[in-house]
Amino acid sequence: MKRYLRHIDAVLRRRSAKEIRKTAILMVVIISVAAYLLGYEITTSTFLLIPIALATWYGSYRQGVYFALLSAFIWHLIDTVFAAHPYSHPLIPYWNTSVRLGLFLITTLFLTLLKSQLNNEKNLSRTDSLTGMMNGRGFAEAAEKMFKLGARHGRPTCLAYIDMDDFKQVNDQRGHSEGDKVLQTVGEVFLKSVRKTDVAGRLGGDEFAIALPETNEAGAKSAFNKLRKNLAQAMQKNNWSVGFSIGAISFDLPPSNFDEAIKLADVLMYQVKKSGKNNILFEHYPPDKKDSAESGRNFNGILNP
Repeated sequence: MKRYLRHIDAVLRRRSAKEIRKTAILMVVIISVAAYLLGYEITTSTFLLIPIALATWYGSYRQGVYFALLSAFIWHLIDTVFAAHPYSHPLIPYWNTSVRLGLFLITTLFLTLLKSQLNNEKNLSRTDSLTGMMNGRGFAEAAEKMFKLGARHGRPTCLAYIDMDDFKQVNDQRGHSEGDKVLQTVGEVFLKSVRKTDVAGRLGGDEFAIALPETNEAGAKSAFNKLRKNLAQAMQKNNWSVGFSIGAISFDLPPSNFDEAIKLADVLMYQVKKSGKNNILFEHYPPDKKDSAESGRNFNGILNP
């Protein structure tokens, strides 16, 4: 049963807001027609909670309120106009409508609060508490979605793997509290340097990564040279002898498998480490055939000081 519900949830999450509204409206119509045909002796009003919950959970609180009002109004029409069965007092159908509307609105409010709480907990579980950036799990999920989208639409995407140089010396010589300050400062620089559409995360320890959507090779060089400059200024300002080895790859067509992309960027970063640290190496993927023949390898880099 849980597996079935998870499948339904996954399907609905992929639907647009317009599709969710259409589905909810269709359900309201079906339930309303059934209510009219079955008559007032068999109540079906509680089934209207299904489209209301659907619109609230996969849409918004406003949509939930809209469907709550719509459902209560349609039910009132069926109760008083179409079915028109007698009541002992003329105000009873209005009372019934008010009770149903109250139930619908309370359900909408409860689901909205529950959804907000779950989203907060989800964000916390994917956020690095020290730097405020995404943690490894959060970054992988967000970047993987970005890469799949880029691969589907044939859009350029860039990925950089960043490792701090000589960070261990700060911890050993000045203590872990000072090391935490370094990481917090690095996190602040990252968050200030990236766009809202970019994804930045701390993968663990002193390793970071950034994914840039809709970014070609020229854009990648501009963005990461600027980031490297901002990081260097922050380190100099605080008198921290820490550098950054960066491997940045721009993909004309990103691989749908994100693990493949992160491995390529990781390998590129280690090439910077081996060549003297505190530098940045750019790659274009797939590599140009002419450059590959001249360099004698399929994955060649251009070192930029």
